[in-house]
Amino acid sequence: MTETATEDEKDDTEIVVTMAAEIPYELIRKAMAGKHYPMELVGEDIEACIKAVNQGIDSRLQVCNVSGVDEYKVTRRTDVLKQKILKCRVSPASLPVLLRRLFEEADEASEQLADDILMTLGFDNHGQLVGREAVGLD
Repeated sequence: MTETATEDEKDDTEIVVTMAAEIPYELIRKAMAGKHYPMELVGEDIEACIKAVNQGIDSRLQVCNVSGVDEYKVTRRTDVLKQKILKCRVSPASLPVLLRRLFEEADEASEQLADDILMTLGFDNHGQLVGREAVGLD
């Protein structure tokens, strides 16, 4: 006998809930094609990312900063502006957790950063993985 989960019993530890959709972690990992996600953040994106990462192990017993696997480094640009920058290299295991946390913050900067990351992975505004070309990249 097999059991199917009802809507109330759905495991929310492997889903990123956006404003438009629920995206399974595995679909995000598929879009990453086994590669780390590199990003360089400035301004309010730095604070949004740091806030999400610094939660450590959360109530779902998940983490998005695995020592020796993920990299988050604050530095300064070498140009004339010397702007503060956060250089990140996020693993396929950690990026879905980071995205979930950003959406859970429910502030504009965090949600916009999460939306931007999903778009660069090839997700449309409805949470569907359509590919980078379909969202105007590549």
